[in-house]
Amino acid sequence: MPQGLTFVINPEAGVVSVDLFHRAIGDINRLLLGAHYAIRREKSAKHWVIKGLHSISPTIVVDSLLGDQESVSAIGRGLQAVTEGTDRPPEFFTERELENLKRMRRLFLGKDKARSITVAVNDDYAAEIGVDIAEKVDQILSAGYSNLGSLTGRMADVNLHNPPTFTLWERVSRAPVRCSFPNESAWKAKVKDLLEKRVMVRGSIRYFVNGVPRSVSSIAELRDATPDPTLPKAYFGAIPNAEAARDPAAFLNSLRGLGRE
Repeated sequence: MPQGLTFVINPEAGVVSVDLFHRAIGDINRLLLGAHYAIRREKSAKHWVIKGLHSISPTIVVDSLLGDQESVSAIGRGLQAVTEGTDRPPEFFTERELENLKRMRRLFLGKDKARSITVAVNDDYAAEIGVDIAEKVDQILSAGYSNLGSLTGRMADVNLHNPPTFTLWERVSRAPVRCSFPNESAWKAKVKDLLEKRVMVRGSIRYFVNGVPRSVSSIAELRDATPDPTLPKAYFGAIPNAEAARDPAAFLNSLRGLGRE
């Protein structure tokens, strides 16, 4: 029984060209790396290895180099949920991961195309990716909502390509949130200084329908939100003083080291 994820490229014309195979491998690789980053918070192209490669319909078996069955199962469950139709994002399927999956529609268009790609997890059928994959993904991406607000979390993975972005590992959902910031030298310097720190970002936040944040744009404020270790800590059973009773939000922010907004 094959262990890992199996992708079977079902050709439209009976054969798969080298070009179609190359494009399919590239799309599958992006999908695996995106999911692994959301699950393990690591970017490593060496995490996934090819365990089997067969014809006539090219069958690609990939597995985790370290036997990471959680990632294998999570990707299979996510693909199954999306292809069956849902407005809720599967666990570990970020906005970027969904965009990668939507991009696979190109494999089913034009003269040199696949009919579908069958996905199995440890030899058990999981999903069938076809030409309607973009519609399936859009069902999730269009179901969310936007709001002005702020998020806190650890900043990681700054990308200075236009538009420049960074990833915020949001504290509550623990999800990686893509944040776009102005393509200006002052902003780039500020973002570089805050890399790997706990930050607060305020702007226009897009959420999935289940309330998980997916991206932040039009950033109005970005600052260090590392708690001050010298401040008093709240503990179970503590009774706030009169000042805390008058302004609970300010009291809680002071305990968290965020200051007053």
